[in-house]
Amino acid sequence: MAVDLRFILTGAKRVLDSRPMYAQLVVTDDCNLTCSYCDEYTPGAAAVPLEELKRRVDALDSLGVLVYDLLGGETMLHPQIAELVAHLKAKRGGSNLATIITNGFLLTENNIRALNAAGLDFMQVSVDSLNPTDWSDKSLKSILPRLRVLAREAKFKVEIQTVLNDSTLAVYGEFRETLKELPFAFGFSVMHGKGGRVAIRGERFLDILSKYGVFEGVNFYGEHLKEMLRGDFSRPWKCLGGFKFLYVNSRGAVQWCSQQKAGMRPLESLTPRALRRDDRHKPCEAGCALGCVRMVSHTLGEPLRTLGASLKLAGAGLTSARR
Repeated sequence: MAVDLRFILTGAKRVLDSRPMYAQLVVTDDCNLTCSYCDEYTPGAAAVPLEELKRRVDALDSLGVLVYDLLGGETMLHPQIAELVAHLKAKRGGSNLATIITNGFLLTENNIRALNAAGLDFMQVSVDSLNPTDWSDKSLKSILPRLRVLAREAKFKVEIQTVLNDSTLAVYGEFRETLKELPFAFGFSVMHGKGGRVAIRGERFLDILSKYGVFEGVNFYGEHLKEMLRGDFSRPWKCLGGFKFLYVNSRGAVQWCSQQKAGMRPLESLTPRALRRDDRHKPCEAGCALGCVRMVSHTLGEPLRTLGASLKLAGAGLTSARR
């Protein structure tokens, strides 16, 4: 685990400086599934060449990025994903964090071991439902055998991430019961529509969020989330997309997030000074349900309010590093 004292001190600097903290890097737009709600894939798209991805990691590291999500499409379709993780973890003496986001269908004993050797820190497995539905193939019953292999082989931390909506709400208790023997963390992403705007409403969602939280690191905006689920988008906040949070698409352009293409710029053109132009409020903030952007924006934009959550995450990382 790469949350060491150097990581914590450098992360603290990101509150005040003009450098980014977090980047999502698309390694391929291709996906092995065709979930009806998803607009973040292009079937049959080529994987971004490894050498180009390495150059993008080099550029992000030079800007100051400490935390990386590798994603798609489906990340595990990239044939050299472990080599990219190894390249990333060679930066800063390994004092950074690398996460792979995957649907889990392509996990094997061999590629899990390759990711162990590369130094992967986290894997987030996106599972939308207990059983296959007409809107998503990402069901727990479909990948449970692969999750058992993951539990046996992985040396990195694993989180099962579920989209919270009407379908998943009804069976979430059974979902958690099915996985109770596996050593995984759990979290929610709240279903969003076009532009990232929250797509669910109603008091019925509040009980499950109160019981389980959202996911570690963003629970401090729980009251804001409850208001959005009631249809109230009035509470102000500032999105740091394009400034502290960078989304690098498959073409190497940086945009605010996966859902907002405004302000798109070539990665190689960015400097800390240039990033400052997106240190501002954005028209898409009201109703935004993108937890990844929220986590970075609230943590770095409201450091005193979120200090407890930051210390908890840092403490968990240091504890893991000692194991």
